[in-house]
Amino acid sequence: MRFFLSGLLLINAQVFPQVKTNQSLIQPKKETKMKNESSEFKEYILLVHLPLNYGPEQAQEVREQWGRLLDQWKANGTYVTSFVYPNDGYLVKGPQKVLTKEGIVSDNFRLVSNLILRAASYEAALELAKNCPVIEQGGIIEVREIQPRVTTTEYAGNSTLAKNKARIRNLYEGILNTGKLDLLKELISEDYTGARGEKGPEGFAETVGSIRSAFPDIKWTVEDLMAEGNQVIVRWSWMGTNTSSFRGLPASGKVVTDSAIAIYQFSGDKISKAWIESDKLGFLQQIGLVSPDVTAPKTRK
Repeated sequence: MRFFLSGLLLINAQVFPQVKTNQSLIQPKKETKMKNESSEFKEYILLVHLPLNYGPEQAQEVREQWGRLLDQWKANGTYVTSFVYPNDGYLVKGPQKVLTKEGIVSDNFRLVSNLILRAASYEAALELAKNCPVIEQGGIIEVREIQPRVTTTEYAGNSTLAKNKARIRNLYEGILNTGKLDLLKELISEDYTGARGEKGPEGFAETVGSIRSAFPDIKWTVEDLMAEGNQVIVRWSWMGTNTSSFRGLPASGKVVTDSAIAIYQFSGDKISKAWIESDKLGFLQQIGLVSPDVTAPKTRK
């Protein structure tokens, strides 16, 4: 049993194990709309049961694929949270309330972890569960619907505003900061038009890619998030070292900070339009192209 648990700890950073690469992890099958499907997303818990002889080698074999699957679910707003049970729990049994430290085993399977996902229906949640590769390793995924939770966090309820805010936060923290720009297609609409006229997820990726190339250690910080209707307003800042040319400007070698306010407009669950206002003068002064003595012209009354 200790060997089995050590296998689980190998994958704690990525939450769960997985199996061989397959296209369903990158482009999962489209979910078929079922009768009585609700337009409101609900939360479902996926309980992961693994055979008692599941070991660290099997866990390591699928670790990378679990990472890709979780990244995809985070990018499209499906993922809520997840956690692993590294040790057995305590059982309280009988009229005498006897305490024992053990885990409940059924048919040589043990509950080892779970994750919570958002889905439009039970059927849709089951389709998501089919993407969990531990099934191919002999594991079992149990799916249960969760009753609405009362919470004061950003994920409160099933409101579209909270989901859109979560998507924008993930855009900066889960995609831009990590450089996983291939995930933009899960969040950016093909009809997207950016602040500089860029089109679709490819245009968005090209713009971000040029910034990351010029400032390889760049890191964005979300300062504020607000949402109204189908729009999310974000105030962000970033810091990075200018080691390569940027839009024709020579590398300065300086550490630069920038800040801006951006507005993202959603169509469904994807971003379709964006506007941004940033401190362009301050940016040019920091990389040495404009004198620090230059000030912005006063606004005429």
